[in-house]
Amino acid sequence: MEPIKKIITLLLVIFINSAMAIDAEVIVLEAPLLAAPDQSARTLQRVRKGKKLFINSNQLNNSQWQMNYNVDSNGEPLPQNKENILFLKTLTTAGEDAWISKKFVKVIYNDEREDQLQMNPYASYDPTDYRIEEPLPDTYPLIDPRKARAYMSFGIGPAAKSGFNYGTTVLEEQIGNKYSFNTIYARKVEFDNFDRFYFGGSLQFSGQRSTYFVSTQRTTQETHGEIGIGPYISYDIYRNESRNLTLFSGFTYNLHRYSVEQGTLDGQFEERLFTGYSITPKLGLTYAIKDFIPGTGLDFILGTETIFNLPYTLSTTTPIQIDELWNETSEINYPIAAQFNVFLGLRANY
Repeated sequence: MEPIKKIITLLLVIFINSAMAIDAEVIVLEAPLLAAPDQSARTLQRVRKGKKLFINSNQLNNSQWQMNYNVDSNGEPLPQNKENILFLKTLTTAGEDAWISKKFVKVIYNDEREDQLQMNPYASYDPTDYRIEEPLPDTYPLIDPRKARAYMSFGIGPAAKSGFNYGTTVLEEQIGNKYSFNTIYARKVEFDNFDRFYFGGSLQFSGQRSTYFVSTQRTTQETHGEIGIGPYISYDIYRNESRNLTLFSGFTYNLHRYSVEQGTLDGQFEERLFTGYSITPKLGLTYAIKDFIPGTGLDFILGTETIFNLPYTLSTTTPIQIDELWNETSEINYPIAAQFNVFLGLRANY
């Protein structure tokens, strides 16, 4: 009789548990079943997407159509305390009590409560999906430490105003644009296992030309050229199979060659050359279309950068031939300022 009693008891437990349970479907790639209703608790089992679980229905809020027998003395229903439950109780395959995060399952109510959760809330991002984005690199699962990038870009932006003191009023000015050509070579840093950080160097050539008309009936033309070299660092803040968004920074140490040409209505003309050095930090953002010509490995890039010009001075050793043109000026002083450029170009990946 003892074995029969045990079987009957077991059947009663299963029946009671089934009566108090409701189905729920896992909606993430791999949901953990925890030993306690706490995110930091020990994981007892992992359940894959689409798996059905039995959930203790006592934790769930009732349907609005379900009879509420909890009433006051006048027969009016008392308000129900709807707790914000974060974990639902279930069972592992071994029969152990376990808890699963409520946001990782869709409870099958078979009533209007199912409308409270959209069918696939993790379509764009699944926090449990550990799989690597495809296509996988040729060297997977090994990390290639020799990855590198090379850039060539052409940029344009507003030019800086003249820093030269003519000693008289400027009647009219025609300030040109600043054009630049930039080359960058960078390699993936060794500590980065996700192919996002790159460090290297940049070489930049830029120039601008502006014309001024001053009150003493003379015309001047200023041509400003510079060559800069310095470190470069970048980080890919967003990427997918076809697009890439990169934040970059660095600075250049620049050599300036500044030419000032002046001419008068009576045919007098003189040119003086000013030179000097400066440091310009920069910060920018690059948007890349990967492999825009299929099979070439070349990316089309479009970006913008802000350049911070620290104060610097240009000087000249060219002697003055026509005193009235130069106001005895032998230096050009530039204060701190900021400029911005937009650029486009190509990027090669190695």
